[in-house]
Amino acid sequence: MNDTIGVIHYHIADDFGENGVHRHDTEDSIATSNVRHKIVVMGAAKVGKSSLINQFLYNKYTPKYKRTVEEMHQGNFSVAGVGLTLDILDTSGANEFPAMRALSIQSADAFILVYDVTDANTFCELKLLRDQIHETKGTSSVAMVVVGNKTDLLIEDSDRRE
Repeated sequence: MNDTIGVIHYHIADDFGENGVHRHDTEDSIATSNVRHKIVVMGAAKVGKSSLINQFLYNKYTPKYKRTVEEMHQGNFSVAGVGLTLDILDTSGANEFPAMRALSIQSADAFILVYDVTDANTFCELKLLRDQIHETKGTSSVAMVVVGNKTDLLIEDSDRRE
């Protein structure tokens, strides 16, 4: 088994219109050929899972923390003329509801695992989540992206030290 986790430091882009990807705010404007995928966003508490989803789907950011139990979001896109609906499940950072987590994992097509770049423990937790996903799905062949969040805090901290 490969224990390496690929890492992407994510930065929200302002324009998703490039490369043939266009955002649609209503289902009526989506192409007739439609593909639907369920993506589950997981990670420790307070790593910014909800913030990433809100920035990506709604171009909104709030610095106020609000605890999430589980929240479903939906985004409609057109990719090269094909309609794409993403059902994005924002999960709790605490494992208070293991049955709910297992059901989310079983029903997902792909995963986004989020960690806080200023907290190494949140990265270590991703290995446990990845292992749980592989075990629950019964395979290690699972679509998964790792996102390092809060990179802006690294820059702020660096500026303060100078």
